Amino acid sequence: MLVLRAVDGAGGGADQIILRNAVHVSPQIQMRLCFLRHQDDAEFDFDVRANKLGLDYTEILHRGPFDLQVLSKLADVIQTFQPQVVHSHEYKVNYLNWRLSQRLQFATLATSHGWTGESIRERYFYYPADKWILRSFDHVLAVSDQIRNELRRWQVAPDKVDVILNAIDPQEYVASQSVRTKMRTQLNVDDDTILLGAVGRLERQKRFDILIDTFAQHLSNRPNLRLMIAGEGSLKAKLQQQIVRLGLTNRCQLLGHRSDIRDLYQAFDVLVQSSDYEGTPTVVVEAMALQVPVVATDAGGTAQLLQHKMQGLIVPKRDPVALADAIRQTIDQPEITQRRIQAARTHVQQHLTYAVRTQQLEAVYRRLAARKSE
Repeated sequence: MLVLRAVDGAGGGADQIILRNAVHVSPQIQMRLCFLRHQDDAEFDFDVRANKLGLDYTEILHRGPFDLQVLSKLADVIQTFQPQVVHSHEYKVNYLNWRLSQRLQFATLATSHGWTGESIRERYFYYPADKWILRSFDHVLAVSDQIRNELRRWQVAPDKVDVILNAIDPQEYVASQSVRTKMRTQLNVDDDTILLGAVGRLERQKRFDILIDTFAQHLSNRPNLRLMIAGEGSLKAKLQQQIVRLGLTNRCQLLGHRSDIRDLYQAFDVLVQSSDYEGTPTVVVEAMALQVPVVATDAGGTAQLLQHKMQGLIVPKRDPVALADAIRQTIDQPEITQRRIQAARTHVQQHLTYAVRTQQLEAVYRRLAARKSE
């Protein structure tokens, strides 16, 4: 199996899942990761991560989105490795997968994590082209029912689409009081402070602007509340300006990219997801595993990860009043919140593990490989 992914900078949750799935895949399946990255991308470190995990990894450097040499370089990788299945993630590599499948012998598989970009080229050209191309793939995996339904709307055959939710290894996400104490000390957060946390790329889909407005307009009467947002992205300067304009510089902080996210979660008293759009957000799964209370919008597959009032609270998108109310309920009802976080941990252990996800993924791999061998 050859797994394709194009990555900018530090990547996101989907990229981490690709790495971890490669670790957990059966030894009987020979898997190679092939990542595409810009030759001048100084933040890219997936080569280091893959090597630390002992993965079979290669990469293709490019000079930009219209570098015509990428296709021939990838063809060389495929002809050398001779995969039965090429598994691509997102529209850039889906196109390459599709193009090369027309002259090389392999089955085509794609995972659709969603179409979240806001640029005119993405919304009106790249994304429609991607959905059209996926109709010709041998199989497509969606990370939520919402994405599956969108694929069906574009006439991808129903029997060619499976939903496989994102997952984690719960053994790597275990709550620790000592870690919590260490992280809160590093962040200069005392015991009396209630820390709201958010994690994600600083892009429009995450709607951190709404979260900051919610904090300013509906939670300002709680002086012991603070908000910290971890991540990098194109909206960083704009969000910082918003924080200054609202007079929140002492209570709201952008933390930038963090390599210690797993520990950082444990400093939070509530994990807040304010997104307009998600696939199945790994941030939510990780917080659930670490028994951090979750308040999230009903974006994408979030409601498939946790049940409202059972393992967390889910609110409508773009509703600051509902978001603030859910945060207050989580803080003010500690006994109910405690029951929810225990239920969330159990739910992750039973349903949202790499073991479960990898088993589902391997079944697809074997089916496609067998079909290609006929």
